[in-house]
Amino acid sequence: MTRAPNPLILVLALMAPLAALPQPAPPAAPPPDPWATSFQPQPFHRMAEAVTARYDGRLVAAETRPPRPAERAAGIELVYEFRLLTTQRNILNIRVDARTGRFLEVAGRGQLEARRAPRTQD
Repeated sequence: MTRAPNPLILVLALMAPLAALPQPAPPAAPPPDPWATSFQPQPFHRMAEAVTARYDGRLVAAETRPPRPAERAAGIELVYEFRLLTTQRNILNIRVDARTGRFLEVAGRGQLEARRAPRTQD
C-alpha cells in the first residue's frame, strides 16, 4: 500500500517557485502636506507679548482670523487679532501676521498716546 503524500509538503513544493518571483514594491508614502510643513506660525503668547510691549494697556480679547483678500494676496496665511484696552480707556484693534509677527494694522482712538517708547539695547 502506498502512502498518500502529505498535503502540506505539496503546497510548499508548489509555492517554492513563487517565492523566487520578484515582489511588487511597497506603496510609496504619500507626499507630506505642504501646509503642515511650510506654515510655521509664531507662538500666540509671544505675539501677545509683542503687542503689550508696543502699546500700553491690557489685552481684553485675542483670536485667530483668516486674512483679508489684500493680506492673502500678499502671502499672509493666518492673522492674530488682539483687542487692547489702553490706559486712556480706548480700544485698539491690532492685527498681526501669525507667521512673521509683522503688525498689519492698528485701528482705534488713542494709538499715539498708547504707543510705548521703543526699548533700547544696552
